[in-house]
Amino acid sequence: MCGRLIWLVSFVLVLGIVGSTSADLVAYWGFDESSGDTVFDTSGNGNHGTIIGAEWGLGKYGPALNFNAQDNYVEVPTSDSLEINENVTVAAWINWTDAGDGWLCLLANGQQGGPWENYGLFVNRGGGFLYFTLSLDGAHVTQQTPGSAVVPGEWLHAAATWDGATARIYVNGVLMLEQPQAGTLTSTGLPLRIGHRDGSAHYFNGSIDEVRIYNHALAETEILAAMEGGLEYPYALGPNPEDGAIFEETWVNLTWSPGDSADSHDVYLGDNFDDVNDATVDSPVFRGNQTLTSLVAGFVGFAYPEGLVPGSTYYWRVDEVNPADPNSPWKGNVWSFWIPPRTAYESSPADGIGFVLTDATLSWTAGFGASLHQVYLGDNLDEVTNAAGGSLQQDTTYAAGALESGKTYYWRVDEFDGVETHKGDVWSFTTVPELDITDPALVGWWTFDEGRGATAVDWSGHGNHGSVEVAGDPLWVDGYHSGAMDMAGITSVRIGAESWSTIQNQATLAMWTYGDPAGVPNTFNFGAFAGDSRIFSAHVPWGGNVYFDSGQTAGQTPEYDRIFRAASPSEYRGNWRHWTFVKNAETGIQEIYLDGELWYSATGMTGLMTGVTDFTLGSQPNGGSPYRGIMDDVRLYNTALTAEQIAELMLGNMKLAGNPAPDRLALVDPRDISSLSWSAGDAAVSHDVYLGTDRNAVAGADNSAPEFKGNQAGTSLSLAGLVEFGGGDFYWRVDEIEADAAVRTGTIWKFTVPDYLIADNFESYDDVDPEPGEAGINRIFDKWIDGFGTLTNGALVGNDMPPYAETGIVQGGMQSMIYRYDNAGKTSEATLTLARGDWTVEGVTKMSLWFRGDSANSAERMFVALNGAAVVYHDDASATQITNWTEWVIDLSTFGGFGVNLASVNTITIGFGTKGSPAAGGTGQMYFDDIRLYR
Repeated sequence: MCGRLIWLVSFVLVLGIVGSTSADLVAYWGFDESSGDTVFDTSGNGNHGTIIGAEWGLGKYGPALNFNAQDNYVEVPTSDSLEINENVTVAAWINWTDAGDGWLCLLANGQQGGPWENYGLFVNRGGGFLYFTLSLDGAHVTQQTPGSAVVPGEWLHAAATWDGATARIYVNGVLMLEQPQAGTLTSTGLPLRIGHRDGSAHYFNGSIDEVRIYNHALAETEILAAMEGGLEYPYALGPNPEDGAIFEETWVNLTWSPGDSADSHDVYLGDNFDDVNDATVDSPVFRGNQTLTSLVAGFVGFAYPEGLVPGSTYYWRVDEVNPADPNSPWKGNVWSFWIPPRTAYESSPADGIGFVLTDATLSWTAGFGASLHQVYLGDNLDEVTNAAGGSLQQDTTYAAGALESGKTYYWRVDEFDGVETHKGDVWSFTTVPELDITDPALVGWWTFDEGRGATAVDWSGHGNHGSVEVAGDPLWVDGYHSGAMDMAGITSVRIGAESWSTIQNQATLAMWTYGDPAGVPNTFNFGAFAGDSRIFSAHVPWGGNVYFDSGQTAGQTPEYDRIFRAASPSEYRGNWRHWTFVKNAETGIQEIYLDGELWYSATGMTGLMTGVTDFTLGSQPNGGSPYRGIMDDVRLYNTALTAEQIAELMLGNMKLAGNPAPDRLALVDPRDISSLSWSAGDAAVSHDVYLGTDRNAVAGADNSAPEFKGNQAGTSLSLAGLVEFGGGDFYWRVDEIEADAAVRTGTIWKFTVPDYLIADNFESYDDVDPEPGEAGINRIFDKWIDGFGTLTNGALVGNDMPPYAETGIVQGGMQSMIYRYDNAGKTSEATLTLARGDWTVEGVTKMSLWFRGDSANSAERMFVALNGAAVVYHDDASATQITNWTEWVIDLSTFGGFGVNLASVNTITIGFGTKGSPAAGGTGQMYFDDIRLYR
């Protein structure tokens, strides 16, 4: 009787909880005071702030605060509501100015150097990145948008969320970044500052309005609602349980926040996404129209009267209804929650995984309601399947003990919920193989060819295997040689100190890297540390420089030997490059090699590389400054390699096919993709070629698969009939067949065929200066001829110093063209002579050109001319003042109307003013990118 009474009381209480939402606004500063030294938090939590120097001005919605990038900010005392330790959203309207410190802080509640902010939001002024920072488990972690995501001189909405597993950044309500990032937020106990990070020069420059902080990760629709400020938002929002939640009950009280115009709510609930998404009021999953903002399910008299089923996902939707509004009903998003099974799940190692360490600890997630667990482990499948009577334990981990190398093991976990035992599935894993040492000097060799799991095998034979540390699943990808690991700013590989036990005077570390094309921030590629001291580490890059630190010398400041050099962006992002770091303390020589060539060196570097306590790839040992990019074929030697040895190790496995054309990850103009070619493996007598648009199908194909394109005697394959205009991504593989019929499985390569022709994407220009007295060849201003040295042409393209092409502000790829115009009594023109002038092939009918201006530019007419005669002006006479990347599409027939033969286009000119009619005009700076021809 007592138990039934508790159940009834609980049920009545549940029915009384209506209209609640987990989207809790913990602080909201609208900056609507317009005067005074205080900004009031209107969330009701009392987080009022004091204005330090900032001035009142005009905002996105009414008044706002203007910050001068020097000493202005708002300080908000710390509070329980602002010390968020679970989910978080920060959002604000900003209008930033391109001046001041390289980092413009919107808000942060931490200090430079630590304790780092619990959460923070920044603009990187140089690249137009939006940065979201978190302090997770004591480590300072950052996430960034692609470059040029935020532009100066205009109001934009910046928002970032973290739900305990994934960080997301939005600009103007559009998702710009989604990145796995697990951990626990670390409180700082420090005040929150708007417009400044304490202890730094990171002051905001510009205006801030409508700042909001939630202790909930807003969904995209909720971001839009926050973005619109006080405007009406008609859709249901704030689902509880949260969308995608794990829910451990067999009944549920669904709640939400109503849309602004809702009189009632049409509610749908089912266990099939499509059924709920497509449902109408006549569908079986329609649960009724109601005025309450809650719905109970899983009890008699309600939906699912026999209870919700463990192991099932449920989907629900709320349409907001107002009969008086012709736009009603407003269809809601489909939300979901998942009830775990009663059996154990999420095994680690994952089922069927290979390369598990021999001292592995097994773990799993407890089944729904489980309190005790029975573990069975062995190397016989039948025995593990039928085992019974195991010991009960409370922990969801199991120390497997000393396992044998290269052996497959089976294991099972049965769950006991206090009443019943639920027999688990049988899982399996295979341990790392026993490997021979073939080169005693090679003390670590991580190829990242495993393709799955959480172990980076050391193929040197020394047993220095690495553990992959990542929030979520490791990102195993195709690399330069077979597989690779995408560090992505969230992954590191912890190898430990034992790999450095034989290193003292000499060391070499070599690796292939592919830096994130969107921009690689300040990073650690690897770090061997003794406590907090650097013994052998590198930044590729840090502030545009490549740093190499090594050794320890007492009394020296810093105590390690450091060499560094400025690097061009193409040397560390957007393509595969081979970096080698060499230290010889006996000779005092410290060197950096790039692609097998000596790139920088110094002498007098005698610090010894001893006392290493931790070694990681992809970050500092503490997880800080993570690398954003792909790593492949990392090798550590206890000797200083020579240039000849470095050139040899770059080659990789010479028995595999190599040197693919098109190159790895190439974007190929449809006119250029007539065949594939490669270099043969050393022992190959023929070549099996596979090609397709499905990566996994190509990887798993054999000679019976449609992806098999035949055995080739030569090292090329015609693509006639296999690749077409706009075909998208293609994957290919070449297996080398040797005389004894042995097969050497090749690397998966990729190229992309777009749905346009490339007139100029600005990616091919370099920074190679000619010898004195010789003409330049391939710098951007060698090809785009401007007004340099003339009095009648005010155009100047490219930067004065390398990199000559623009690398920070780009629309696509890694480079664009910076263009300065001066129309004081002249016009401005830059002209490219085209290598291919038939603009009728492949049925193209339109030209597309991307441009970006500046609000401070003088308004000038912008034009494009073909063959110096056919001129088309942009419809907007003030296009030079447009501050975001804008596509200008011109119908090619417009040029043809001027008598231009589109089958013979020799030149393209971009200009400002009225062509052929100089007049008094102004100046400005523009950017251009991606000139394309579309059908």
